[in-house]
Amino acid sequence: MRPELDKELCDRFPEIMAERNMSVMNSCMSWGFEHDDGWYHLLNSAMRLVQSHIDISKRRGVEVPQVVFEQVKEKFGMLNIYHRGGDEYTDGVLRMAEEMSRHTCEVCGDVGHPNDTGWIRTLCIEHRNEHEERMKC
Repeated sequence: MRPELDKELCDRFPEIMAERNMSVMNSCMSWGFEHDDGWYHLLNSAMRLVQSHIDISKRRGVEVPQVVFEQVKEKFGMLNIYHRGGDEYTDGVLRMAEEMSRHTCEVCGDVGHPNDTGWIRTLCIEHRNEHEERMKC
């Protein structure tokens, strides 16, 4: 993901991104978001829902452990979010974002589909064609 989008998420959700600037010896999150820009909106929405749930729960006197991202990457054409903390609700939100990524172009965020051969990527038609042209070289 572009550095400016990474920074936006870190600035907007410092609690979730607490490990972003740790050493690679201590957290895989130090590598940043290991995917293209197209999944930014999925992550932004999921992180907003997760942090809102945690904050509202605290105000109600219910202790939901703070969600902290440990690694966020593309794997098998899908967003993978490794984290600690949270509850069933936060786990559901993050799993939903992962599942939605299977239908969202990793490059631009439009409707996409995973390919079924080679390195699996979820791309829209336009980016699939560009990707296949580059692979021919």
